[in-house]
Amino acid sequence: MATLTAKLTLSSSNISSDSLNVTVTNTVSTTTPSVGLSRVAITTSDNQELVDEGTSGVFYFYFKNLDPTNFVILQTTASVQYARVGPGEFTFFAVNDGAGLEARADTNTCAVEYAYWKKA
Repeated sequence: MATLTAKLTLSSSNISSDSLNVTVTNTVSTTTPSVGLSRVAITTSDNQELVDEGTSGVFYFYFKNLDPTNFVILQTTASVQYARVGPGEFTFFAVNDGAGLEARADTNTCAVEYAYWKKA
């Protein structure tokens, strides 16, 4: 069994009348299967499967859109959208057991990077 540490920091001095400064860290246990940092091209023509819906378990999923101008839709294999990831944006979230995950570029093919780890 391995561990993965996720850290999120949100800060701003002008987002509202109060300043924002939140840091959250969580260390989670992971097991196989996992996919290390990978780079692929996501097209507009078809949904591309990143996590197979037939693989049991919950997965921690990292995704970054490397494209400078176009967004990517992340959705379950049943077409339920998780996220719209804009140019240069990233996301980290848990993929539900049996939900799978697909990606589709909106306007033009986008280079992306992703990785995932199965929750132990």
